[in-house]
Amino acid sequence: MQNMQKEIEEQGAKEKELFDKFMCYCSGNNGELDKAAADTRAQIEELGSRLKAESAEKDGIGQELVDHKKDREGANADLEEATMLRGKENGEFEEMAADSATNIKAMAGAIPALEKGMGGAAFMQMPGSDHLHKLVQSYPNMDPMDRRNALAFLEQSGDYVPAAGQIVGILKAMKDEMEASLKEAEADEAKGAAGFADLKASKEKEVEMATEAIETKMSRAGELAVSVVQTKDALEDATVELADTEKFAAQLKSQCATKEGEWAERSKLRNEEISAISEAISILNDDDALDVFKKALPSSLVQLGFLQRGDGKASRALKAQAILSGVAAKFKDAPVRLALYTLQLKLKSKSGGGFDEVVKMVDDMVVLLGKQQKEDDKQNTWCAGEFDKSADEEAATKSKLASVEAAMDEQQDAISTLMEEISGLTASINELDKSVADATEQRKEEHQEYVDTMQMNEAAMQLVEKAKNRMQKFYNPSLYKAAPKTERTQEEKIIDAGSFAQVTVHDTSDVAPPPPPETFSGPLAKNEKSSGVIGLMDNIVKDLGNDMKDAEYEEKTAQKDYAELMADSQETRAQDTKSLTGKKTTKAETETRLMTTKETRGATSTDLKQTQTYIKDLHASCDFIMQNYDLRKEARANEVEGLKNAKAVLAGASFS
Repeated sequence: MQNMQKEIEEQGAKEKELFDKFMCYCSGNNGELDKAAADTRAQIEELGSRLKAESAEKDGIGQELVDHKKDREGANADLEEATMLRGKENGEFEEMAADSATNIKAMAGAIPALEKGMGGAAFMQMPGSDHLHKLVQSYPNMDPMDRRNALAFLEQSGDYVPAAGQIVGILKAMKDEMEASLKEAEADEAKGAAGFADLKASKEKEVEMATEAIETKMSRAGELAVSVVQTKDALEDATVELADTEKFAAQLKSQCATKEGEWAERSKLRNEEISAISEAISILNDDDALDVFKKALPSSLVQLGFLQRGDGKASRALKAQAILSGVAAKFKDAPVRLALYTLQLKLKSKSGGGFDEVVKMVDDMVVLLGKQQKEDDKQNTWCAGEFDKSADEEAATKSKLASVEAAMDEQQDAISTLMEEISGLTASINELDKSVADATEQRKEEHQEYVDTMQMNEAAMQLVEKAKNRMQKFYNPSLYKAAPKTERTQEEKIIDAGSFAQVTVHDTSDVAPPPPPETFSGPLAKNEKSSGVIGLMDNIVKDLGNDMKDAEYEEKTAQKDYAELMADSQETRAQDTKSLTGKKTTKAETETRLMTTKETRGATSTDLKQTQTYIKDLHASCDFIMQNYDLRKEARANEVEGLKNAKAVLAGASFS
């Protein structure tokens, strides 16, 4: 197009040279186009005012678009923050509700049992009683005296243990408070959910209104952009027209009306051709147009020993004395010494009395030794039985302790595994939430980029079509599409009529001019490169249209993928949240079982220590009997035999 313009300008320069020579011949001025020039100046002033108003409105709409976008982004940010807070509040409520339900269930099971008169010691043997004990210890809204009484009842500790009825009253009060707190929390949760729903609806409405306003403003901004360009073109046209009118008026001063008219026609055609090409170049080279084309980028233009023996011979009495002395020396029994002492008195007194008393004492000692042997027999048998029984109990307790410790290890392993799984699920949910937020932000950016691209491409197409239409106006008038006509006012019609009268009235002269100098002749030929330029514009418009269709398809595909991603993410998050809640519940139950197992291990360890202490006590009381049983039995038999021998000697003794 620039080459075309240059060629036409060069050709015009040549003809101007010839015309200047001709104007040396022609002269004169009739001033009949002054009114037309004045009208054109008024039109230029009106177009200038309109251009300023439309430019100011366009700038204002641009600022309003920025404000609307900020409002929409703020509403979306508020909605995302509210959604995050609502999710956090709901999670806290779910955790509190589950804990309250567990506590209320424990209370509901404990109260009926205690109302039946069950004592604290018996109650604490029931399943789940440890949970109630912990609850009483940790419940915050409880009078300190009630807490001490309840704990004294459950632990059966202290000088004073409250009756079950008093404890039932305390537990019922705690249960009522827990139920009231749960009900209040449920009401607050419902209120919070309703408030969030209202806020969400409000923010979504705000986003919708902001979006609608943005679309409306963008549409108006597009219209203004086109109108500003058109007004600029009209102003340029008017300016050119004024110049042409003034030039033509100057030409009319020439007395060479025919040649002057011919020159005016040729000049007008050439100026219109140059103006059409120049305006088309100006439309495509305008800063706004260039910015539009850079953003549009159409495909066509651009990733532990104690026995001794003694013996002696003497008279029967002395022999009996010797036997008893031996027995007393060996066994150190008090009854034997008493019998020996009595016998010695009898021997010293020589009263001639018999030894019946000593014999009776010997008989009593024999009987006593028999009883002692029976006691040893009984004790030995009992000790052996107790040792066997205690050994069995110790083995059973050790086996139970090992089983309990194994169960405790298994529960601890299960808790560790659950903690890892809970941590993994929590991290997965957080990562999923971040991915959703990132995807949402990316979708917003992609959509905004799509909207901007469509607007820019549309504006670019309008600019190219406008430039093409301007070219058609000159080269192919039949394909030219004139701007829609508007109803003119009566005043404008009168002015037009007056202008027409002034333009059509010309002063004539009958004086024939002398022969003019040699100059141009024949009709002005239009530049033949115009069809190629117009065809190039058609290709640009076609490429822009194809890019808009591709962008529209990509936008629909991206929105569909985003919707599917959001649905999958929501389903995955719901499953992970459900699994997380289940694992937390399982962890809490396993921890409760672990505490019970630890208590069982403590009780079993205590039983084992008691059994071992009992075995130790058995050794202290039984080891001597069991280890010296045979010796003691043999010694006692020897002692009995000695006593019987002494008795026999005494029975055969005679004194004169």
